[in-house]
Parts: sequence; structure tokens; C-alpha cells
Amino acid sequence: MRKIILLSLMKTPKTIGILGGMGPAAAADLFQKMLRYSQEKYGAVQDHEYPPVIMRCIPLEGFDQTGIIDEEIVRTQLVAGVVALESEGSDVIAIPCNTVHYYYDEMQAAVQIPILNIVSEVIKHVSEASISKVGLLCSESTQKTHFYQKECAAKGIEVIEPNDDQQDQITHVIEQVMGGRQGTAERDNLIKISQSHLEEGVDAVVLACTEIPMAISQEDTDILLFDSTQILAESAVDYAMHSD
Repeated sequence: MRKIILLSLMKTPKTIGILGGMGPAAAADLFQKMLRYSQEKYGAVQDHEYPPVIMRCIPLEGFDQTGIIDEEIVRTQLVAGVVALESEGSDVIAIPCNTVHYYYDEMQAAVQIPILNIVSEVIKHVSEASISKVGLLCSESTQKTHFYQKECAAKGIEVIEPNDDQQDQITHVIEQVMGGRQGTAERDNLIKISQSHLEEGVDAVVLACTEIPMAISQEDTDILLFDSTQILAESAVDYAMHSD
């Protein structure tokens, strides 16, 4: 009996820390996708078959639907958030917000545990799918800081960005999702923008803002979508289940 208990303890998944609050609905969406992925890939049913999760949602100041407003205020809160998750027992951290990965290096330097980089994880999936040109649906800050474009360029992937009018529409969608008011109009606008990217020769569209997958999903369109929240959920659960 003692041997069986010890073997069971050795197989306990690692603890995932979720730093959310930007916005809160995106953190909840990540958690739900982690649960479904645990069920679908690992057959999780009983409580102990799911990875332990610590969720810390911070009411982030200096940040809105456009992205980063005050860089220093946002940086300070994010660093404090990942440090708190580490101290609470997290083994790995997932942050369901693409924009704040602008501070990825500063956050990772503040802790000893790994922080999954949502941008790197998404681009890895795009590259593995042999996609050479993608459309980008993201926040204004994510577009302006160009970190998606830089990572794509390093992999030889061309990026089609939203034009100014399209970006305004995307920003509106993000705000609607943040307030729980998204509906068919928001979905249809995203489909229209994605279709215009398709006409520019893209092979797929990256949903590079974690609010956007709550307004549109693969079921809504034949255009191949890369859902950054889903990809982060899978990476986090795989790490928790396989990391020894």
C-alpha cells in the first residue's frame, strides 16, 4: 500500500499558476479550456486527475481595450503578480493576455519558475502547420509593439496586419467582450476582417488577443484560426502533466 501511495504522489501533475485579470473573462476562458483539454487528451474525470491551478486575477491599472496605457504601472503590477504566484506554489505560469507579453523578459527574470510565452507557443503551432502567411487580429498595443511580427519573421512567416479601420473594429470587439456584450455583430465583423486577410493571401488568421476567441471560434468560419487562448491552455496542461 505504501508503494502504491508513493507512486501516486510521484505522478501528481505540476501546479499551474494563472495570472489573469486582463481581462477577467479571458482568464476564465483559459481555465475552462484547460479543463476540457485535460478531459479530451488525458481522460481527466476525478478531481485528482486534473492539474492543480492557482489563479490570481489582478485589477490591472494602466491598461484598457487598446492595450498598454502606462508602461511602468503595468510592468510593476505584472512583476508583482508572477512573484506572488511563485511564492504561492506555482510550478509554471500562464498569462492569458497577449499584449502583456511585451514584458515577458522582465517577468521571467523576476521568478525562478518558467512562464509560458503565449506568443512563442502560438508561432510554434503556426510554423509546425507549415503556414507561411498569417493575418493578425490583436489589440492596438500588440500591433504597435510588433512582437508577433518579429517572432513570425524569425520563422519566415509573413504577417498581414489590420488597417486602421479594421483595428478600430477589433478594439470595439475587445471592449464588448470585456463587458460581456459580444454577439453576432462582433463575430460577423471579425469574420469580415479575416476574409479580407484571406483575400490578401494568408493561409490562416491568428487570434492574438485572448478576448477575441470569445467572440469568434473555428465553428464560425472555414478560415483556419489559431486561438491563442486554446494554445496556451494546451501548453500549460501538457507542461503540468509531463514535466518531472
